[in-house]
Amino acid sequence: MQINRREFLGYGLGGAAGTLAGGLGFPAASLAADTIKVGVLLDTSGPLQMFGHPKSQCLELAAEEINAKGGLLGRQIQLVKYDTQSNNQLYGQYAQQLALKDRVAVVHGAITSAAREVVRPVLARAKTLYVMNMINEGPEGACDRNMFTTGPTPQQLLNNLIPYMMKKHGKKVYILAADYIFGQLSAKQAERIAKEHGGEVVGVDLFPLDVDKFGSTISKIQAAKPDFVFNVFVGPAHGAFYGQWASAGMNKQIPMASHTIGDGGEQMRMPPEVSQGIVTVKNYFDELDTPESKAFIERFKKRFSDYSYVGALAMADYGGLMLWAETVRKAGSIDRKKVIEAFESGVSVEGPGGKLSSHPQTHYCVMDMYLAEIQSSKFKVLESWKQVAPVDANDQTCNVLKMSL
Repeated sequence: MQINRREFLGYGLGGAAGTLAGGLGFPAASLAADTIKVGVLLDTSGPLQMFGHPKSQCLELAAEEINAKGGLLGRQIQLVKYDTQSNNQLYGQYAQQLALKDRVAVVHGAITSAAREVVRPVLARAKTLYVMNMINEGPEGACDRNMFTTGPTPQQLLNNLIPYMMKKHGKKVYILAADYIFGQLSAKQAERIAKEHGGEVVGVDLFPLDVDKFGSTISKIQAAKPDFVFNVFVGPAHGAFYGQWASAGMNKQIPMASHTIGDGGEQMRMPPEVSQGIVTVKNYFDELDTPESKAFIERFKKRFSDYSYVGALAMADYGGLMLWAETVRKAGSIDRKKVIEAFESGVSVEGPGGKLSSHPQTHYCVMDMYLAEIQSSKFKVLESWKQVAPVDANDQTCNVLKMSL
């Protein structure tokens, strides 16, 4: 479905933890149960539901496919799902409930870094394994042996995207980003990469998540005359930028790159002239022309009649549950310590986006990456890279292997 420019200007992208008593022992989750309980914390209502809904569906599909093949360790997987309603306070409440009352083996969930930072300490204290299936700021922002992260890091997304834009358009870049940890560190990485390749950053602007007016910023960009703009826009309000940029005629003058565009399928709702030519890098696109991707999309469409777009964010949940299940198989147990040690010994699965492999040092993942351009409201893949690591070579920002369990 497309909307006109006027409608799009107002269209969004739609982007206190509880405490646990110290020293308590928690029995191994679900060991005596008929099913293996998997906790899910996702925003399936509220401003972030456009991200949370397909992510929840991908977890459902993955669980159903695992169960159809005999389950895990001879038992069926049972998803225990809570709608966190785009409310970080609920993340803390439901994380406690999953760990203490539901006794799940693992929790998958959180969309924003802020939500992750509510959930992560609760689950670590309860010794309940946590998997975050999201693009995020990487181990510089979250380094935790109790957590696996299956979404790409800024290095995976930007090490090829920024040089591509510089080679094609020029060395002067203007950076726009959401003003919270993910946006801040993504902007920092983009600036670093640009300078390492001989580029010049002519401006950096950060925006709170509720900002939806960008007229003054567009004027600043016009005055700075960059060769291209790179943005890290996140959440409902920031979506207004694209319409305002096009209304000012800037989409015809200055090229645009973003590693968040399309995370909610918004490229299909934008007027084509608004999104045309925007370049991105991700670990998955529905348009990926491989047998594995085509088969997955067909299965998804068959299972969910409301299919519009899966995208990289939701695919991370499908891959995340599959990778966790394969790690459990290797461990031969759902015991947290054994599963963590299995992940650190090396494990991988083949999925719709390619091979997804554990990166023991950081607990992030090695994955295939794809560069694409929006053409006629669809992503056209132009380049790809196999098994890209989550951090640069010799990066010692995070080494979870030095942390205790």
